[in-house]
Amino acid sequence: MTSKTLRSLFAFVLALVLAAGMFAAAQPTQAQEDVTIAPQACEEPGNLRMWVWDENWAKVIEQSIEDWKANYCPGAEVTLEVQPWGQYWDLLRTGGSDLPDVFNMSQTYFYFYASNGVLLNLQPYWDAAGVDTTTWGTGLVDPYRWGEDQDLYAGPVNWDTVAVYYNKDLFDAAGVAYPTAEWTWDDFAAAAETLTDPENDVYGALAYVEFQAGYPNWIAATGTTPIVEAGRARCTLEDPGSLEALNYLKGLYDAGYMPSVSIVGGSNADDAFNFFASGKVAMVTGGSWKLPAAEESLTFNWDVVQLPRNPETGRSRSILHAVGYVASANTPNPDLAANLILYLVSDEGQTFFAEAGGVAPANPNPALQEMWMGSFAEGHNVQAFVDATVDSQGVTVFDEIWDKINTELVVKIFDQNVPVEEAVAEACEFINTQLPEKAE
Repeated sequence: MTSKTLRSLFAFVLALVLAAGMFAAAQPTQAQEDVTIAPQACEEPGNLRMWVWDENWAKVIEQSIEDWKANYCPGAEVTLEVQPWGQYWDLLRTGGSDLPDVFNMSQTYFYFYASNGVLLNLQPYWDAAGVDTTTWGTGLVDPYRWGEDQDLYAGPVNWDTVAVYYNKDLFDAAGVAYPTAEWTWDDFAAAAETLTDPENDVYGALAYVEFQAGYPNWIAATGTTPIVEAGRARCTLEDPGSLEALNYLKGLYDAGYMPSVSIVGGSNADDAFNFFASGKVAMVTGGSWKLPAAEESLTFNWDVVQLPRNPETGRSRSILHAVGYVASANTPNPDLAANLILYLVSDEGQTFFAEAGGVAPANPNPALQEMWMGSFAEGHNVQAFVDATVDSQGVTVFDEIWDKINTELVVKIFDQNVPVEEAVAEACEFINTQLPEKAE
């Protein structure tokens, strides 16, 4: 089914329901059952101001807004402004009561705005529209929940997850079977051992790098929230699950199956992927955002598989980051702002993102995910990234601790050979000074 046909089907079905005046109570047809999140007509048009930080996204969102205005809110006007990432957050922080009506939010920054009471609670609007907020999956929305009732203050725009990219040529040369979605940490370690070839400076794995693409995925698989609990309650790096995961990775490093930070040339995800692209490592943990680079630059046969499962919990748990749409608590048009956000996260609104390729649409409708996957060349298991969204861990860390966990902790353990327990104790000592209950 083409994207235009899909959007036409959504619009046709919803038009029938609205015309019957039974949007919430209508008996679903088969076509309606295929709609995950349905938009609604606005009660009254008005003017909104919206900020985004990405020019490419702005072009896609602008198309969505025009469709919303034409089909669900005639007469409405939206001023869409692009504020470059380098100044976006400074402008928001100094905006005071003059925040835009609707704006993009990152999980990393959400706590600051929610704790200062400047965001509109969208939960009543989700409820009124009949949206089950668990539809999106834990990683996409849990970091955007707030308050005693854990109301959802954002509508997710997109997602990116982490999986294992592997060099099929190296697997073939070593006689190692390709990994599957059911493989475990033990399987990963055994493959890393066999694939390591010291004579040719080839390592079996590289899986510890910066926050989203590295070690926190292994912590999440134990059932522990990586680094800090939601709500910035406490540092979790000294929890049993964190120690289990980090010591597992440290064991692979100590055995010579993973290269040091110095050999890789840096501790971030780009450094790790570039090392993989050089053919010097058989397996690397990397994000879905690296798919275009993989298709363009990798000169060997490769594929993707979900992260291995923890042998005790049975879980493969990716760190997932989702940008969200939020509204200002001071917007003069809260109903209109919420209605626009509902449209932007609906099947119809997200079709524009799915068509554009690149980032994956947050709406879990299989047709939309298929559309996104279809933007990549066939022959690679892109589905692994989609499957990773189901049981995922959203981002709970924040800027003030970023260098400590992304660089210092990784370098100490995987370059300077500092024992895991010592390295995490030092990291937590600093992190605790940045938490609300313990900040001086």
